[in-house]
Amino acid sequence: MTESNINHRSRGEALDGPHYGENAISFSGRLDYSYDVLFSQEDILSVDNSALRDLTAGRKCMVVMSETVDRLYGGRVRDYFRHGPESEKCCILTIPVGENTKNIDTVMRICKEGRRFGLDRRSLFVAMGGGVLTDVVGMASSIYMRKLNYVRIPTTLVGQVDAGVGLKNGVDFDGVKNFIGSFHPPVSVLNDFRFLRTLDAEEIRNGLAEIAKMAIVADAKLFSTLERNSREIVDYYKSGTNPDLTREINISAARRMLEQLQLNPFENSLRRLVDFGHTFSPFLEMHTDHRIKHGRAVAVDMAISTEISYLIGRIDARLHDRILSMLADFGFNLNEGGAYDVGLMWQSLDSILLRRGGKLNLVIPTGPGKADFLSDRSELERSVLRRAIENISGFQTAALK
Repeated sequence: MTESNINHRSRGEALDGPHYGENAISFSGRLDYSYDVLFSQEDILSVDNSALRDLTAGRKCMVVMSETVDRLYGGRVRDYFRHGPESEKCCILTIPVGENTKNIDTVMRICKEGRRFGLDRRSLFVAMGGGVLTDVVGMASSIYMRKLNYVRIPTTLVGQVDAGVGLKNGVDFDGVKNFIGSFHPPVSVLNDFRFLRTLDAEEIRNGLAEIAKMAIVADAKLFSTLERNSREIVDYYKSGTNPDLTREINISAARRMLEQLQLNPFENSLRRLVDFGHTFSPFLEMHTDHRIKHGRAVAVDMAISTEISYLIGRIDARLHDRILSMLADFGFNLNEGGAYDVGLMWQSLDSILLRRGGKLNLVIPTGPGKADFLSDRSELERSVLRRAIENISGFQTAALK
């Protein structure tokens, strides 16, 4: 069933610190993990496809899905397990999903329902839904009896190329996006392109923002592919009219994402190319009470970062225009009016510094498929941020004429 099988593995010393002679007790351990990100050409919910049953065989499992996913696919999921020899060992939990429920209370509810069903240390959670759903289930899995294995089945584009691919899980806390979280990889990620055909245009754009992120900073070929198809690409995903192209795009984006994560799985280095588009976007989402959705916030952030790169002389006008034109052609509105409060955006960098060990580490493009960092906050002047915001607003206005 595998269109692409991307193996993720890491090893590292558990402790490597100073020694204090006979008064020190040193522990040296090995961390070894791997998981597959699978892109299926077959229907993963077909009773003839045993991929999911093979993962859940011989153990209890709880499939957690959103109300929307249950409405669209819940009947098929129930039928799938009903045809298995151990159908009584699997149950389905449906929960409301949104940014307002991406919190520790939802995580605790999942854990409580798991305990009621009798999940033990050999059991399995199955997270079927978008990025918010896979985040909260992954977080619950990481703390249920200290650690329970789980499978991700992303049903959104952002889930298949970004949120469902990596090791991290997180929930919002005290007004801060993803402030509480864990590193807990799934045992497998099952992707089915059929799920994407039920998405609306905004959900597709959410995923395209994350795909564009990897293309701009790490894959010049993917960048060119997106650029050539920028006006039609949303329709390709919605209608399924160009499946070979969308499959190629998804697999390339996921591969680039995992390549970056393999270099730095637990973020021992806080200089991460995958943070492109994720410096100003948390502010835009929280400041507008999520009126600006994640994908659009990332697109705006990438535009701001591209403009900053241009203003300080790191890219030329041609690449600047290529990036912003592509984002506009995807259908992103880069002019956000009242959300562009320069003072508050500047203050929001304090939170970024906390997350990145006192460094700004702003990712800026420097060439097609290439990027660099503005490591220190002193490298970004407030006046440059103001000009960048003014310029992308002007660019958007001109693009709409």
